[in-house]
Amino acid sequence: MTDWNEQTSILYQDEFILVVDKPSGLLVHPFKEASNERDNLMALMRDRLGQWVYPVHRIDRPVSGIVIFGFSGEVVSKIKEHWGDKTLTQKQYIALARGQITEPGCFDFELGNDKKVRQVAITNYRPLYNFDDTTLVQVSIETGRKHQIRRHFSRRMQCLVGDTAYGKGILNERYRQDYNLHRIFLHAWKLTLNHPVTGKQMSFTCPLRTELLETLKAKGMSDFTCLD
Repeated sequence: MTDWNEQTSILYQDEFILVVDKPSGLLVHPFKEASNERDNLMALMRDRLGQWVYPVHRIDRPVSGIVIFGFSGEVVSKIKEHWGDKTLTQKQYIALARGQITEPGCFDFELGNDKKVRQVAITNYRPLYNFDDTTLVQVSIETGRKHQIRRHFSRRMQCLVGDTAYGKGILNERYRQDYNLHRIFLHAWKLTLNHPVTGKQMSFTCPLRTELLETLKAKGMSDFTCLD
């Protein structure tokens, strides 16, 4: 059984907000398809701190990295007021995408929601490091559609390594066999926002998980200054 508590760390905490490094494989909050209510980050933090926490957003279960909570509904509402304002809130990810990406770009085609309604979706990216079969990319999103990053890259035939929903089975299997990578290579890396009470701009960075760094090292990457 996975010890989620051991794999989860607090990046920042004050009396209003909590910023957490979520491991891959853990839900942010419970939902009806999940059978075990305890296996989620919200309950884990509630039990660790002895008080209720409320998620501002969520990242997909297989994705690791930054998740922010408020200690009250009012704080969460205040953060959400500016969550979609790219001048005040920036969300950056690190991903490993199939193929060669040599120039920065933007995916701006619409994505359907669960009711098949088309919605505006904007994903910006820039290459950080090129391997023979893949490219390490920095990704920033201006919208927050379901599986947005994964779907955008997949639609351009540059699916993310380890993505079992939108990726390539052959590619995923090779990374499992050659690099022992059994998860998606997508990590919520940086978050910048204004504090909901003080108004002060705050920036948080969540270093890549060990299994992701080990994959990059095994592929020959030795200079990690692009991830500072």
